[in-house]
Amino acid sequence: MAQHTSLSWFKKWLQVIFPIQQGEKQKVFLLLLLKFLISFVYCILAALKDTVLVTANHSAAEVIPIIKGSIIFPISIGVVLLYAKLHNCLKQATLFYSTILFFLGLVLLYGFVLYPHANKVSPHAMADWLSIYTGGKYLHWIAAFRHWIHVLFFVVAELWGQVALMLLYWSFVNNVCKMQDAKRFYAILIAAGDVALIITGPLVLAYTKKYSHSDFVYTIQALIGYVAWCCLAILFTYWFANHTIKPDGDSLNHNTATPPQTLRLSLWDSLKHVATSRYLGNIAIMVVACGLSINIVEGTWKSYLKEAFPKAVAYQSFVSELNFWTGIIALIISLFFSGGILRQFGWKTTARIAPVIIGITGSLFFLMSYSKSHAPCLTHWVGSKLVLYIVIFGGMHNIAAKSIKYAFFDKTTQMAYIPLDRETKIKGKAAVDLLGSRLGKAGSSWIQIALLELMHTNSIQPLSGILLLFLVITTIAWYRATGSVDKQLHVLEAREAK
Repeated sequence: MAQHTSLSWFKKWLQVIFPIQQGEKQKVFLLLLLKFLISFVYCILAALKDTVLVTANHSAAEVIPIIKGSIIFPISIGVVLLYAKLHNCLKQATLFYSTILFFLGLVLLYGFVLYPHANKVSPHAMADWLSIYTGGKYLHWIAAFRHWIHVLFFVVAELWGQVALMLLYWSFVNNVCKMQDAKRFYAILIAAGDVALIITGPLVLAYTKKYSHSDFVYTIQALIGYVAWCCLAILFTYWFANHTIKPDGDSLNHNTATPPQTLRLSLWDSLKHVATSRYLGNIAIMVVACGLSINIVEGTWKSYLKEAFPKAVAYQSFVSELNFWTGIIALIISLFFSGGILRQFGWKTTARIAPVIIGITGSLFFLMSYSKSHAPCLTHWVGSKLVLYIVIFGGMHNIAAKSIKYAFFDKTTQMAYIPLDRETKIKGKAAVDLLGSRLGKAGSSWIQIALLELMHTNSIQPLSGILLLFLVITTIAWYRATGSVDKQLHVLEAREAK
């Protein structure tokens, strides 16, 4: 009797964590596998992109805002234009395959051609002349020019997360899932990315230590080998899923003589959809605010991280361990809390967790950073360990921010697209997810670049007090936008139910 009760309790507990019905197992498994593979590639690229750039000679963490604000954002606009053009000419599957192969080609080019010959292809002589000619000014801009191959890799890694994950993957998922499906197993799909992060951390750390006494190029090439095999697995998994999973409402299309309308996308149409829709506009505010609030803290934290760990091996080791714990905590939250909170308290409460946690922990970090530059008595009392303490607390904020983003923000934001019509899903999502996210990251970069120029400093650390104000304003706007989205989401859900 006790054994039967225990078995019944276990089945009920398993149903709470994995609320999947009998006929959905293959569908969910394929979506899980695809999410894991795409996230695994992103985690490896993200772990490497900062290390190779920040720890390079004559470089620093302040180069990152320049890349995000002045290079990646304009490229993102071009990517949206190209995506819109290709979407009109190619099938969705063909666009998916070609995009993955294009990214794979760039990554292989960097790892096996450009990076091994970095000294030959980097314009060090020209960069040195520019440094002398400008009298030591604009050093971070010159560093971006000097290390253009690392900048290229940084751009590819950033765009992989936006294009492959947020645009291609979630567009496919939202097309084959209903709102009720999302409430049941979107948390599980998010958890697949957390598992990828957990595996990536020790993997990167293992290869970093294995080649710690050799050139860092061996670590790069070994990890890019994993990226190549995963990209091939992504192509096969998507092919199988695309031929197995039927889109939501597909049966309706088979019963009607009218073929589905072909969408003719343009960047202007996408932006117009966002500008004329209050609902999409508020989602855009959420996406921009999320990117801005996380990156405005991360930029300052990475400056301290470079100060504490100037060597590539030490820097990479710390980041790898941080990613591992981020994955562990995000997985626990996604499996045991995220879905339950959504079903118990609703969309609005779940969506508001991210701005509250990120706003509070980010504010505390900026206060610590501000005290280093403006409270000499504290610096004298704590001593040289203050930088390490700031790095550790910044790492804790980074873990909290990304875990909360993966578990709560990503899920609730993607759910918000489901009740929309097919045209708005594609046009609105392309503009909001790609340009909105990039605008948030670029916005934080523009703020930091402007402050560096106005204050005539090469370090972002003394500007923590001003950055704190931007963080508070951003998270308040984010919090308010979730309320507006929630009101219209109820209306759209009721319409979908009818």
